[in-house]
Amino acid sequence: MFISYAQNFEDVILNRVFADKKTGFYIDVGAQHPLYDSVTKAFYDRGWQGINIEPVKEYYELLAKERERDLNLNLAVGETEAELDFFELEGTGLSTFDRATAERLAQEEGYKINSYQVPIVKLADICQQHLNCQIDFLKIDVEGWEEKVILGNDWSRFRPTIIILEATIPNSPTRAETNITEILKDQNYQQVYFDGLNDYYLANESCELIKHFATPPNVFDKFISYHLSTVQSHAKNLEEVIKSREEENKSIKKQLEENERYNHILNNRLKDEQFEVQRLTKILTRLQNAEQEVSDQFNHKITQLKTQITEKNQQLTRANQLVAAMETSKFWKMRSVWFGMKNSLGIKGN
Repeated sequence: MFISYAQNFEDVILNRVFADKKTGFYIDVGAQHPLYDSVTKAFYDRGWQGINIEPVKEYYELLAKERERDLNLNLAVGETEAELDFFELEGTGLSTFDRATAERLAQEEGYKINSYQVPIVKLADICQQHLNCQIDFLKIDVEGWEEKVILGNDWSRFRPTIIILEATIPNSPTRAETNITEILKDQNYQQVYFDGLNDYYLANESCELIKHFATPPNVFDKFISYHLSTVQSHAKNLEEVIKSREEENKSIKKQLEENERYNHILNNRLKDEQFEVQRLTKILTRLQNAEQEVSDQFNHKITQLKTQITEKNQQLTRANQLVAAMETSKFWKMRSVWFGMKNSLGIKGN
């Protein structure tokens, strides 16, 4: 499946022509971003290389970083060598040398204009200095400066097979009034297709390729836009994330169910233990009550025994006192003498 990066599927048309060509060469005048809306990105990924010309420094630096095989030039192309005021419409691909166009777009769309000077060289000079192979296609998108780029090339020496150039007024569907078709016709190029934004020109020596321009990009080109491809990729990633989350949720649900079952078991055990605690508490209470009762009885018995002992001690004291009184009485003394004489005389009985 061919992935189209170009804003108007220009690379789909080119891919029809060069579908079987694994290596090739392009020149991109007004290259802008190395990926977004790029006519050359798909071919670079295939193994092609070329020259990218971009006056906006921000885009040039991105090209230099992402297109290592390409020659990236931070300048502009025109009819003659010069250094002119360039009007950068910040954050867009609409920057231009045409002050009126820049001011119109800034007013209509609210863009901020940065103005600075940019060196201009001729396309022929760039080709003379850097080119050593056939140019498969030349793409020109310079916001109204296209005719000047065309006038700066030597078409007898440097002849791309296909030329794609923006043919409408910048940021408008209205065709711009130029002499480009007549100029290129004089250089043995024929206009073969208009896609609503760009004109396509084919070198007469490659006229057998005109069949590839009979229809606009369609389902039989078997392509998908980069933006849709990215959305599908994100959607696939999201599906995988959702699937992963669902698996996690299943695992969590299973764990929760297992925890619930375990909690149910623990709750039942807790109820059993609470019942056992209540039962043992009742037994302990009865034992404590019984112990208290026995203790009370024992203490009562001890009290009774202490009372009885006290009474006995009192009785013993009185008996001792009585005995002591008797022993000191005359009767007791006479009785003791009597028993002594009786024993001595051997008298028995009372």
